[in-house]
Amino acid sequence: MTTEASVAADTSTRELARFVAGLTLDVIPAEVVSRAQRSLLDTFGCGLFGATLPWSAILRTTLGQVDDGRACRVWGTSQRLSAPHAALANGAAVHAFELDDLHKESILHAGATATPAALAAAELAGGVTGARLLAGVIAGYEAGARAGMTVGTAHLLQGWHPTGTHGALAAAAAAAVVLGLDAGQVQHALGIAGSQSSGLMAAQYSAMVKRFHAGRAAQSGLYAALLARAGYTGITNLFESEYGGYCGTFSPSHDLAPLTDGLGSRWEAGRVGYKPYAANGSCHPAIEIIQELIAAEGITPGDIERVEVRASTATVAHVGWAYQPGSVTTAQMNLPYIVAVALTDGEVFTEQFQPDRIADPALVELSRRVSVRADPGIDAQGPSHRHATRIAVRLTDGRVLEREKLYARGSARAPLTDDEVRAKYRRLAGTVLGDRQVALIERLTDDLAGLDSSEPLSAALAPAAGAR
Repeated sequence: MTTEASVAADTSTRELARFVAGLTLDVIPAEVVSRAQRSLLDTFGCGLFGATLPWSAILRTTLGQVDDGRACRVWGTSQRLSAPHAALANGAAVHAFELDDLHKESILHAGATATPAALAAAELAGGVTGARLLAGVIAGYEAGARAGMTVGTAHLLQGWHPTGTHGALAAAAAAAVVLGLDAGQVQHALGIAGSQSSGLMAAQYSAMVKRFHAGRAAQSGLYAALLARAGYTGITNLFESEYGGYCGTFSPSHDLAPLTDGLGSRWEAGRVGYKPYAANGSCHPAIEIIQELIAAEGITPGDIERVEVRASTATVAHVGWAYQPGSVTTAQMNLPYIVAVALTDGEVFTEQFQPDRIADPALVELSRRVSVRADPGIDAQGPSHRHATRIAVRLTDGRVLEREKLYARGSARAPLTDDEVRAKYRRLAGTVLGDRQVALIERLTDDLAGLDSSEPLSAALAPAAGAR
């Protein structure tokens, strides 16, 4: 059923929908396709590891109690669920440990939202070509990132979790391409997804539900695409509507230009970063400053009188609050704890967030010596410098060590190498799957553009018989 006649005239929403509906792999530059394959591998690693965590298990168990569907696989497990619930479970697992990719300008974890929706849509269809799946994932990254760029940091400061909000649009676009929706249907899918966008940033302080936001966005986007395909209508001027529209409702300030500027020539899917640290991305420059100071000066926690961190107002609001031991979420989203554990271990990965570490009295005490305040000079440089960080470490011997970092390793400005992304994937996936299956997923992802069916990849994400 086509909906071409039922949508509004030319608008930015319409132009984005046309772009998404017409996206095929042959019009996407090779380097963007290659980056998308790297994003997929990173997402699979995060999701497989995330499936091992207790909050992921609670969600899967609960979904299994109300859903006897078998259409789609839940990654890293033998469980199957209906397509929307599989997207929910897999998306939440990808975002389960603050390791998933990040598009900085939109503050969107696109892999956790676009990829689970695309894979669920493909399984529901009985498999699609690898080229179509890849095009869908790229469409999701483009739509979600561009939606996020229209409202920028103001959206985050308003209290919204961008992965929960923009992620629904990323998932809708990804699923729409996989399901073969036309431009009118895509426009309605975006309008349906936008009405489901949600996620409150207060979840960062302790709640498991922060992980749920990504999964819910993946589920909402898949629902949106399926409903639009069936003729269900959404808000056709989603971004432009002055009353109740996406931009005006979600942010006190917005700019529609990023929604369509450079469509087909500037690829946001090529501007994501991959995390080498299991912490909020705003903390990463501080981690690297601390690592550099340890390497250069040999400092230890006992040498520290206090650490003064200066950052953007957005970073202070997001991660600069005083640390009180709570959940893993609390620790991963808190800059004073991150600085303390980096000073102590020189590393910030999965091992640094075990229950005994996040409540370690020595780390809690050290975090009390870390202060975080806004720097007007950083704010004046604009949103592109949101992660810029300046640190002064005051030592007990009277010395003051100062460093500044504009962006961290792993960001789009200083990307991880292909080998580093693969090593991270293998480290994470190996916690669930055997070596052969880890290698199989990697090979299928590398070869995805030429695969006749996505089914072998979907199947490989579930443990083989006898796998650990």
